Amino acid sequence: MSDYTRVTRECAVGELKPELLAAIRAYAQAHELGQVETDALLCCETRSEKKKKGFLASLGGGDPDALNQVGLVLTAQWMVWARSGARSGTVVSAARLRDVQVSAYRSPLIPDSGLEVQSPQPGSPEPVTAFIPLSADLAPSITERIRAAVAKAQA
Repeated sequence: MSDYTRVTRECAVGELKPELLAAIRAYAQAHELGQVETDALLCCETRSEKKKKGFLASLGGGDPDALNQVGLVLTAQWMVWARSGARSGTVVSAARLRDVQVSAYRSPLIPDSGLEVQSPQPGSPEPVTAFIPLSADLAPSITERIRAAVAKAQA
């Protein structure tokens, strides 16, 4: 069983949680990613709440946030996502679609759902892999739409 209860919803960019929207706007402007709000092909937000565990299981460390939220905006050229948690703060990442590989996330150990994004990192021989959590009900359709946008950008 997954360590999280995840709920994903599709929404307009302006309907993202304020802290996620502000972070994505600032990042897009600072990195000249274009008009991500008006150019959005897809926008979604995932709320992940850590399930309660016994004392011994909780000693393993891992994510410091009992609750975190991820907002994702997809345009024809970019995927931008922000993660926000009370302890870890807000972090924004982006990937140029022409440079990435995306795949559905499948854990061999626990049932969990999401998207894996592999993107080149300047100065590194290996790509960086990011995990974007998605609830099981929307993960397949969102993943397919992102794959289609990546294929179009790479054509």
